Amino acid sequence: MLFIYIFLIIFHRISSHTVLKYTIEEKSPINTIVADFSKEFDIESNGFYKIYEVLPLNHNLFSINNQTGQLKTQSIIDRDQMCLKQQCSCQSCEIILQLEIKVREKILSKILEIKIKDLNDHSPSFDQQSLIHTIYIKENVPLGYRIVLPSANDPDEGFNSIQSYKLNGINSDDFDIDFSSYDIPYLIVRSSLDYERQSTYSLTLIASDHGQPSHSNSIEINIKILNINTSIPIFVQSVYNIDIREDTLIGTTILNIEASNDNNNEKIFYEILTESPFIIDRLTGQIQLSQTLDYEREKSYRLTIKAYNNQYPTYASIFIRVMDVNDNPVSITIRTEGNTTLKRKENDKNIFFIQENTPIGTTIAYIILNDLDSFANGNPYLQLRTNDPPLPLIYKLIYQNKFQNTKLYSLIVHQNLDRELRSIYNNIQILAHDSGTPTLHTQLFLILNITDINDCVPKLLTKSTIYNINENNPIDYIVDKLIAYDCDLNENAEIEYNLLNKTDLLIINSQTGEIRLNQTIDFELFNKYHEKNQTQIDLEFFIELKDHGQPSLSNQTKIILRIHDLNDNSPVFDKNQSYNWTYSKTILQPGSILGRIYATDNDSGLQGLIHYSINSLNSCLTLNITSLGYIYIPYGLTTISTCLESLYTFEVTAYDYDPINPRSTKQVLTINLHSNFETNHILPKLLPLSIQRTTIDVNTHNNNNDNIIFLIDITTWNNHTYEPKIYLNNTTLLSCWNLSTTGELRLISHPYSLSYMLSLNLIDEYTQMNSLINLHIDICNSSILNSCHLYSLSDNRTILIYAISLALCITCACIIIFSIIICLCCRKPIQHKNDKLTSIHHHSFLQCNDDYNTNEKIDHTSEQYKSSSNSTIRDDDHDSACIVNGHSLSSTSSSNDTWYNRKESTTIPMYSSSTYQYDIKLAELLRKNQHPPCIFLNELPPIPQSLSTDYGFSSLDLSKSSSTSTIPNQHVETYIDQSPTMKSFISSRECVV
Repeated sequence: MLFIYIFLIIFHRISSHTVLKYTIEEKSPINTIVADFSKEFDIESNGFYKIYEVLPLNHNLFSINNQTGQLKTQSIIDRDQMCLKQQCSCQSCEIILQLEIKVREKILSKILEIKIKDLNDHSPSFDQQSLIHTIYIKENVPLGYRIVLPSANDPDEGFNSIQSYKLNGINSDDFDIDFSSYDIPYLIVRSSLDYERQSTYSLTLIASDHGQPSHSNSIEINIKILNINTSIPIFVQSVYNIDIREDTLIGTTILNIEASNDNNNEKIFYEILTESPFIIDRLTGQIQLSQTLDYEREKSYRLTIKAYNNQYPTYASIFIRVMDVNDNPVSITIRTEGNTTLKRKENDKNIFFIQENTPIGTTIAYIILNDLDSFANGNPYLQLRTNDPPLPLIYKLIYQNKFQNTKLYSLIVHQNLDRELRSIYNNIQILAHDSGTPTLHTQLFLILNITDINDCVPKLLTKSTIYNINENNPIDYIVDKLIAYDCDLNENAEIEYNLLNKTDLLIINSQTGEIRLNQTIDFELFNKYHEKNQTQIDLEFFIELKDHGQPSLSNQTKIILRIHDLNDNSPVFDKNQSYNWTYSKTILQPGSILGRIYATDNDSGLQGLIHYSINSLNSCLTLNITSLGYIYIPYGLTTISTCLESLYTFEVTAYDYDPINPRSTKQVLTINLHSNFETNHILPKLLPLSIQRTTIDVNTHNNNNDNIIFLIDITTWNNHTYEPKIYLNNTTLLSCWNLSTTGELRLISHPYSLSYMLSLNLIDEYTQMNSLINLHIDICNSSILNSCHLYSLSDNRTILIYAISLALCITCACIIIFSIIICLCCRKPIQHKNDKLTSIHHHSFLQCNDDYNTNEKIDHTSEQYKSSSNSTIRDDDHDSACIVNGHSLSSTSSSNDTWYNRKESTTIPMYSSSTYQYDIKLAELLRKNQHPPCIFLNELPPIPQSLSTDYGFSSLDLSKSSSTSTIPNQHVETYIDQSPTMKSFISSRECVV
């Protein structure tokens, strides 16, 4: 038990694929020990060690003792040479190894990263070919003037490479060096230059690294100061920095450099001092590519350009960075593990032979992916797939190195392998993709062979298979090739395929299991009821798998052919419909529906649903069309009355909703307009869904039960619908209203109400979306004055103006009434002179005196009555009246005899002498007719509070019976003399109050 515990601890410590990192200096002696794994993992004995190179770039650099586990160097390692040969990254040179340790039939794996430490074994060196020995500067250059200096190279990395430049020599303080960009040193003028003071500087340029020990190198530079009048070429830029793709074609111009001098007549010549795949035109300065670039070989170039005239040269530097292009596919390397064997066939297929008792979790191989491109175009990743699932293998990433674009995967068994169930796995594909644009991939095919045999009944890999097939397939179209297996041998393993369905549509090869279609499928023939929502139809077939053994064993499986509809039918317009319409010009109004065009499409789904568009060939008359085919005049169209032509042509197009390849059909529509064409027909109006209340004139639509009152535009519901329909929820209104599913609303009987609230249900039968809306319909009759006036205000602006006008009128009326009330309350009473009655028994009025005193004040203690100040006298009415307002001052009248306790008199009252007050207008009336027909008034005339006017006339009817006023303290009784000798006082159009 103690031994097992120790073994499990050791196994746990080294079982995971952790990365072990080690460092060794370059140029170390051979047999230098890098690591001792037996001591590191406390494995005393019975261990077997082995290392593998993850990348086959570094051969024979390290070796391991299989028994002791000591890892040693096998050759001298030169980091700088490995960097130049691109065997490792120049930024971080690492060697990747995989360590395997076999302990008691257990194989353990580790990843080793061995970093090669750089030594400062190189000194900076100047390129002798591109050295600049003499620099010419004019004395009038400004302070801070920059000139490119020669650059040095050092193959070491980090602080061991070039870190600084400096100048030594007499008066070297007049200049400074800038080494901050692109690793290019610049000479900077710090002091004013004077040709007369000093015309030549002899300086030493020193390049140094910061390694231990430090190394440096130097060159001599002569700086010559030129007179201000001397002509010398000057570059527009002293340093150029450009990027160029590695797939740039030879001969491509990458840059035009330019230098100028004071003397325009002198020619300037250009020259490249650095060896590179670029050439320059010595006259124009045009730089072209002369050789093929390769990012994987050289990632950048630094060119020194010389421009010179007859005497003096000047220099510029060009830094060219080669941009990587995804031109390298991922390389795949497979290495088997354990008892797994790999056999490569001639057709690039790799066969793995695995024993069926291989446990789950066993690593059978390692897959190494590597990409030579940059990390942006590299960064490979693995895919494992098969056309024959299930796949008993999975992969797992155990290591990746970004500098070398390398990934290491392990191929692991994750299902129990059983030959009785499956002996071979075909068409396993290993796909390695990179991350570039466009993506490149490498593909390897694997076959997994399980080594064992047994008996079994013939079986198909999948019992139920669904195949998606589009209609209009070619004859002999191969649906699939069935793969069946039988673990028997010889004749018992020979399988025969039979189709059990009796059909001419499908045939199957009895030997190979290949399924073919013997006919071309027409989806519309299977979709007998033309259901638009049915875009696919499943056809079931049964396949019999039968071997040739005795007795024969067989098995059945079902396959489904899922037939998909294609958009192979264009919309077809109704041939029975007329496309030549005639209308009277007088009935065309904005919003009027002229008619409906109908087209059909036999396809299913969106490609069988139709919508329309209409194109007017004359700008005077423009029409719109809904997706249901209703053609109408837009509401904003105002040019109908100005259209002079009588014939208008429109192009109607019917489209289906196929989002990929829509089909359409066009139809020409002719509209004839005649000004003298007489018709009583009223065109229905289009009612948008945004309008929730409308009006119907029953006088206009009377006896037109077959005509549409208006059309509800349901195509604008929910912004977009495919197959909209509308239904009326009010079942109690079906006897009065008829609503079609397309929105046509008809009034089929006389309305019995002045207002209806219709509850409508909108549904898109394709998407099954629905919505409920309410439509308020008011009933009016245009034969009645102003019945439909309010409803005719369809425009919101007109309604607003009408509302404001009505409010102003009401306000003015209130002001006038209020003013009249104030005047009546504040007006001084007028005392009238009294006239005596000449004959009460003759039932006639006294002659009224029209003289009165307007300035006489009346005592408020006396009872009085003030009549109206105005009266109405019409010229066309010969009836007139003299209304006498009186109140007796007799002492016989008791103070308690008020209007609410006095009984109605049944006899004609006898008037005593008293004082009467009357209206000025009544006096004017009496002057014209001295003996008017008489009306007897016992007391003051009744004055209704809400209906009285200043004229004393009301629209109320006056009955023969007496009417009692509601004015307190006044009892009024009126009596109309109906004697035949007297002419009636009341006219046929008025009554007296």
